[in-house]
Amino acid sequence: MPRQVYRVCRARYARLDGLGARLVGGRWNSPGHSVVYMAESVALAVLENLVHMPRQDFPTSYVCVAAVIPDDVSTVTDSDLQVRAGLRGLSSRALGDWWIEAKTSAVLEVRSTVVADEHNFLLNPAHPDFARIVVEPPALFQFDDRLFGK
Repeated sequence: MPRQVYRVCRARYARLDGLGARLVGGRWNSPGHSVVYMAESVALAVLENLVHMPRQDFPTSYVCVAAVIPDDVSTVTDSDLQVRAGLRGLSSRALGDWWIEAKTSAVLEVRSTVVADEHNFLLNPAHPDFARIVVEPPALFQFDDRLFGK
């Protein structure tokens, strides 16, 4: 069954081209490496944003982007990648950089550190299967004021 994944982001990053991650890096990539961070639910995508957002930076101009990953698009988990490629002991950033450069799959499934037992999905725009991921038009997203103590 195809998997639907979500990203809550500023509208300028809704293209899912990996530009934001390439500019600043992230948990799974160093600056200079393009990757798209997605979550298995809208709620997880919101929480992944909140842990990086200062309270005074009330988010505006955000959208929610959904994407559908077809069953036959190449996907690997971080633990499978460590075992298969002999990459045990690497930091998440080093492992992600290796995965992006090696183009072993279009999608890397990783555990969320924000919510145990939930997952994030990294999409590699440089992988040939990336073009088969269906991106839906962005929808305006409004954070609930109560999340920011207002």
